[in-house]
Order: sequence, then C-alpha cells, then structure tokens
Amino acid sequence: MIKLLLQLFKTGTVVDTVQTLFQSKIENYKIDFYKKLSDVLASVISIIIISFVFLMMLLFLGFGLSFYLNIVLESSYQGFLIVGMLFLLAAWIMSVTIRTGYLKRKLFGLVMRILQNKSNHNEL
Repeated sequence: MIKLLLQLFKTGTVVDTVQTLFQSKIENYKIDFYKKLSDVLASVISIIIISFVFLMMLLFLGFGLSFYLNIVLESSYQGFLIVGMLFLLAAWIMSVTIRTGYLKRKLFGLVMRILQNKSNHNEL
C-alpha cells in the first residue's frame, strides 16, 4: 500500500510528513504529561512542607498548653493527660474520615483542581 502511494506521488514526502506529524504529536503529549507531573509533584512537596511546619507548631503548642494546664491545675501530669486526650480525639476524627473515604475524595478533588488549573493557565 505504501509502495502504491509512493508510486502515485513519486516521492516519499507524504510518508515523511505524516511520520513527522505523528512524532511531534507524541512529543507534545510527553511535554504536557511532564508539565502536569511536575505541577503535581511541586504541589505535593509544598503540602508536605506546610504539613511538617504545621505539625511542629502543633507539637510546641501542645507542650505549651500542657505546661500551662499543669500550672493552672497545680499538677505535674494532668495537663499532659488533657492535651493527650485532645490529640486522641483528633486522631479518632481523622481515622473516621479516612475510613469513610472523605479524606480520599478531598485529596482527589485537590489534585484534579491542581491539574485543571495548571492546564488552563498553560492554554492562556
């Protein structure tokens, strides 16, 4: 079939043109994929950094609240117990949201928004 087309056109320019067009389309898809992947990775890394800073802040605030409650309650351990119970309640609420799939849906929505916003900015 290709030989027939080459005989009709007496040149290989049509095949070369189609092949070049096909290769350029593949390159465009690769570039778009790498852009989206880098956007997602950058967002994930920034979320990890923000989460780490937030957890460190929460740790020190927890210690501060524990020591403050120890002074107020005139005890050496009750403040730590109260703050520990607050953290236990927060962990229980997080485990419920993970088991129900709420957290997974929110994270999926966040990633999809990141991908859609970045691709919309690239088209402008």
